[in-house]
Formats: sequence, C-alpha cells, structure tokens
Amino acid sequence: MRTASPFLAGKFRDIVTRIGAAFREQREIEARRVLERYRQLVEQPSELLPLNDVIPACREEDISGHANQPAAHEQSAGHPTFERA
Repeated sequence: MRTASPFLAGKFRDIVTRIGAAFREQREIEARRVLERYRQLVEQPSELLPLNDVIPACREEDISGHANQPAAHEQSAGHPTFERA
C-alpha cells in the first residue's frame, strides 16, 4: 500500500487549516452582523418595572362609588332599572 509523501501530507494539512480558519472568520463576521442587527433586543433596558409591580387601571374609589348605579345602557334603553347585587 502506498503512503503519501510527507510533503503532500503537509500541504493537505495546510489547506485544511486555511479552510477551517476561513470558516471561523466567516462565522465571526456573521455573528457580529447578527448582534448589530438585533442589538436593541440584546441590550438591557435602563429602567425596568419589577415583575410584581401592578399598574392600576382605575382607583378603588371609582369602583366602589359606581357599584350600585345602573349601567348606562340600561338607562338609555328605557327599561326599568334594578339595583345590581
């Protein structure tokens, strides 16, 4: 069985090394492009609301103050109004 000469084996290793380096460099370039494109998603926002902080939609007084009043559609329809339970 024939074996390759040391010169050809070294040349082959050199080619494979160069191809591997080119692939790595291309992946680095592509990774930089992706990071630049989606930078706003990766960066941490300066002010974050805590997850358990609830923003109230209305005040408690508004809810309890209108609890016994009839709904607007009941008044305008001319139907008798009943007190809501």
